[in-house]
Amino acid sequence: MTETRVLVVDDNRDMADGIAMLLGELPLSVEVAYSAGEALTELQHHEYALVLSDIRMPYMNGVELLAEIRQRWPRTRVVLITAFGSIDSAVEAMKEGASDYLTKPFDNAALVEVVERNLAAAKTDDEFDVPAVVAAVAARLSPDDLFGSLTDALETLRGAAGADDCELFLTEPDGKDVLLSVWVGLDGEALIERTRFEPGSGYPGIVTATGASLFKQGDLADDPRYLRHRVLGAGIKSYACAPLSEPRGSFGSIHMLSRRADFPAHRAVELLEQAAVPIASAVRAGLSALRQSIDEACAPHEAGSPAQLRELLECIRKSADASYGSIALVDPETGLPSRVVSSGPATLLCAHAEAGAWAECPSVLDGHGFAADRGRRAWPVPCRRGVPRRVVSPCCLPLMENGRFHGLVTLDLGRKGEANASAGLVPLLVMSQQAAIHLASNHPGLKLDPKSDGLVASGPPAPELELRCLGPFEVVQRGTLVAAEQFPRSKALGLLKLLALKAGTPLSKDYLIDQLWPDADPTSGANRLHGVVHALRSVIEPHRAERNWTYVRNRGELYYLDLEAPLEIDLLRYRKLSSQGMRAIHDPTPEAVDALERAVALYRGELFGDEPYAEWCELERRELAEQQVTLLERLAGVHAERGNGERALELMRRAVRVAPYREDLLIALLDLLVHLGRPGEARTQYDEFRKILERELGAQPSRELEEFQRRAFRVSSRPPAALR
Repeated sequence: MTETRVLVVDDNRDMADGIAMLLGELPLSVEVAYSAGEALTELQHHEYALVLSDIRMPYMNGVELLAEIRQRWPRTRVVLITAFGSIDSAVEAMKEGASDYLTKPFDNAALVEVVERNLAAAKTDDEFDVPAVVAAVAARLSPDDLFGSLTDALETLRGAAGADDCELFLTEPDGKDVLLSVWVGLDGEALIERTRFEPGSGYPGIVTATGASLFKQGDLADDPRYLRHRVLGAGIKSYACAPLSEPRGSFGSIHMLSRRADFPAHRAVELLEQAAVPIASAVRAGLSALRQSIDEACAPHEAGSPAQLRELLECIRKSADASYGSIALVDPETGLPSRVVSSGPATLLCAHAEAGAWAECPSVLDGHGFAADRGRRAWPVPCRRGVPRRVVSPCCLPLMENGRFHGLVTLDLGRKGEANASAGLVPLLVMSQQAAIHLASNHPGLKLDPKSDGLVASGPPAPELELRCLGPFEVVQRGTLVAAEQFPRSKALGLLKLLALKAGTPLSKDYLIDQLWPDADPTSGANRLHGVVHALRSVIEPHRAERNWTYVRNRGELYYLDLEAPLEIDLLRYRKLSSQGMRAIHDPTPEAVDALERAVALYRGELFGDEPYAEWCELERRELAEQQVTLLERLAGVHAERGNGERALELMRRAVRVAPYREDLLIALLDLLVHLGRPGEARTQYDEFRKILERELGAQPSRELEEFQRRAFRVSSRPPAALR
């Protein structure tokens, strides 16, 4: 501080002004507040070394003001003034954290003596006892309650140094990004503005990458390396940080933040560097215990078996305190989920995972995990579109080791999750990596391509142009998603949908105008269509400069997609595979079953899912949904007959999601759950169905379903009747 400030707080204006006048004779800057509220406002705008406050005030008394100051401005000393002079009131004030007390009536000399004594003490407050503080930090750490004890340790550091906030970052496995994992103080909302830093980026990334401490005293806003603008906006001026180290390098960092321009950042760094030693030891021990818990869960079971997957999922779910979850292994040949185990009423896999579209998954890209707070608007676009609606707060953990992707763990953290759900992500990633190490002994996984944002392709090269109609409409050029914003006319995508739906059939100008602009007259409609065709071609056509059209062709006033071009439409492929796979109903040859598997994987969701209420494709949408349910039912039956109950269960749950009101599907699913010895999940599934009926249709289950559920839990050893 450039000058020593003292704040006098008393609702008695004469008393407050008199004290200020007396102290004004000293080399001090003295301000007056006539209520606790005024005092808090003043403290927000200026730094004070000392506050003199009366105890008896309306609305907020002096002791309550003291508690607020101790929490928000721990370096500001507080002297309470009481008119009662009793030992009890003085002792109570000191217990609440008052630096001193003064009893009324007092003479001028006593007042000056108390003020000078506390200001002198304030000057030595920065000289904290580093060894004593480090010892106190170490005493609070416990690997058995890692994050709870880290919170206590950070609070000890914050209080000892008089910082406003203290935070700790941990590195993802294999030295990837650093994530904000623990923080204490009053600026949590500002701190979580950005919780992930790449190595070498921002203070956390720099300290972790270099293994060297950093500090700024008073001029943090002038340092372009500091990247969290909301923290600067909250008034933080000084910063100190030190790495958490081990022999192989740094695996995190610990930080202090202060609003004081004269915060002793150099001393804070010294404190952090020494406190980092026991903190790093506790973190390593805590993470080692989590790895050991995975080892113990895997030990009794064959690698990749349903029993082992169930144990792994439960171990990770309990550590995350999640509501329920799913674990899926990926087929190294097809890239599709091959074994799925769930702990709740239904699988949590998103549409992208079920379709094997791993390159669209934020959890798989670069091997990062992902945890989302409540509220879909803040989720990544693929998650908003693909995660089942019942999921409140998803957490996805890739099962990766040595650059190979083995599968995915998906959890629902539920409604009890705090803001910044990713705070607990690093320990969960450590567990998922340890699980992948065990799975690798019997599961080759997929190799990640470090030069791309996805997996190494195992099939033919991607088509030049791909149109994905099942689920939200997507246009993919040479493997890259084309954003809707790239089309200069909004109707260009509508035209492309119409052409894709008819799959090569020429459509007349009049038909297209009627679908796109039903109220337009022929002349204006023709002009609009011409402009939209041009806009569409300007984005997807490779030889537009020569007007040599590859995809969107026309013969006079008839427009169509050229299916001889390097073009793939998932709708066409789905129908072809469905036709091939339907032969499995009577003759489940390997070729027919493979076609079924590939067909159901292509179905990412309803036709043109980004337009759920569009009437122009409603008939095709219903037909495709019914076709998908038929395929899922038959494929589930094949797996049930072959003894693969978990795969059959996954498929039937997907069928119920496609047609959530069909009771025959629910009965088949309940029958399968009971046969697999999971009557509790069957009851949960039935209760969820009943609630959906009541909430969305105002209906009750049929008499047949009620009768089935009453006798459903008489488990039989025979195969499920509904799937035979």
